[in-house]
Amino acid sequence: MIAEAQPQFVGEATNWITNLRTYINDINEMKNQLYKWAAHKSGYDALVQIEHYHNQFHIQLINLHDVKHSIKLYMKEYSLQPDAKNVEKQNGLEDQYQFLIKELDNLKRDFTAFIS
Repeated sequence: MIAEAQPQFVGEATNWITNLRTYINDINEMKNQLYKWAAHKSGYDALVQIEHYHNQFHIQLINLHDVKHSIKLYMKEYSLQPDAKNVEKQNGLEDQYQFLIKELDNLKRDFTAFIS
């Protein structure tokens, strides 16, 4: 059963990486929107929020890179040792991925509401 789950995980992981690249593009687009929006703002509260979102975008890009790297590293390890039974590692990667996606979706929702 684990031998069957491994190729399925590799396929899922490939989809995750593709999806993470989409989120990277989304964050870069939100950064551009923030900079355009911020050009006309000077109030203290607006500046605090601008800094907050700027920092969040930077942090989330790092998180995206880290999770994407972890997934790629595991896929490489699996290709070298296909008989390895690393279900816990796979579950951990899936948990990291799902948590990050949830955080990114929340950030996107909050940012969209902020600039509206």
